Amino acid sequence: MAKAKAKDTGRVKKEEKYPVAKRFDTADVQASRESIAAKPTAIASMIKRAKNPVLITGGNLLKEPKLVEFAVKFHEKGIPIIATGGSSKPLLEKGIKPLAKTYTLHQVTQYMLDSEWSGFDGNGGYDVVIYMGFLPYYLSRMLSALKHFSKITTISIDEFYQPHAKVSFTNLTKDKELYYSMIEEVLSNL
Repeated sequence: MAKAKAKDTGRVKKEEKYPVAKRFDTADVQASRESIAAKPTAIASMIKRAKNPVLITGGNLLKEPKLVEFAVKFHEKGIPIIATGGSSKPLLEKGIKPLAKTYTLHQVTQYMLDSEWSGFDGNGGYDVVIYMGFLPYYLSRMLSALKHFSKITTISIDEFYQPHAKVSFTNLTKDKELYYSMIEEVLSNL
């Protein structure tokens, strides 16, 4: 009798090359349901199935040129961008026109919590929101609001595990190259 092949759930397991999901801040324990630490291929699959996805970029794009390159690649794959704070500057320099560039993450989150909001492009609310380039403690509060008060699927592709996102990368603060390779893998599977 042949053994049945185990189904790949897309979740990170201890024996894999990815670190185990662990909070970047041990005080962040108020999560009622934890984020799924997913593989890049699973994240890409979620983005591909989305009807109206969007990438929201944060201020870390000003410090990490590699994140700007990734944002440009997402845009080239057809994912619109909302640039918060100063993250619009490097994108504009690369010829990318974000849907919005003058709002803070807090303001964008408030818009997204309104179920009747038609989005910055007028095509309706966003069903999948991808976050990249944010300070972990600031993004955590916004993800908590969206988790509890909306039906939006939130994906954090920052180097910090975000317990309030629906799906997040594991905590990759000790391995920048692995972090970058995981974003590349998401992009190559879109």
